[in-house]
Amino acid sequence: KTVQVITKNDKELAREVIAHDTEINQMEYDIQHQCIILIAREQPLAKDLRLIMSIIKIVTELERIADHCTVICEYTLKIKEITYSEDEAYQRHMIKMGRHVEEMFNKTLESYKNKDAQIMHDICDYDDIIDAEFEKIWQEIIDAMGQDESLVHFGPHFIMMIKYLERIADHTTSIAKWMIYHLTGEYLT
Repeated sequence: KTVQVITKNDKELAREVIAHDTEINQMEYDIQHQCIILIAREQPLAKDLRLIMSIIKIVTELERIADHCTVICEYTLKIKEITYSEDEAYQRHMIKMGRHVEEMFNKTLESYKNKDAQIMHDICDYDDIIDAEFEKIWQEIIDAMGQDESLVHFGPHFIMMIKYLERIADHTTSIAKWMIYHLTGEYLT
């Protein structure tokens, strides 16, 4: 939904995403609590313990992604007078970056469903592409602010939005790594 907020500058959807943050925080707590109870009661070993530990880590990453989505939506509301324009390269590239991050996240979930560790490894490599996109767009925004003083008021908001998109990609990479750990026992740093 957050990518849709960025793409369409959808203020109502932004408010909806923000409203769900507390619910997601509670879900993280509930899942982690159930995992701890399961460990205490069942004393799982090997693959079962890896699964439970991976779940604990993954729900933390998902909650952090939700937090970043909330912040992106809050920035969208702060720049409410601005409409995203395909004329501005940095806005066009920010939308493209958002779509890439969304695709990366969806592929991560799909690869877990299919238990495909190779795709999860590919997802980890894809994070470097997102990092490069961030650097490129960051520089475009800085350059645009240098050329047009009116952009100084909301340019930093766009910088923060792309930074949070980049962080979502980092958390998605962490999810893929924990999924690899669950499936193969391989611990990636």
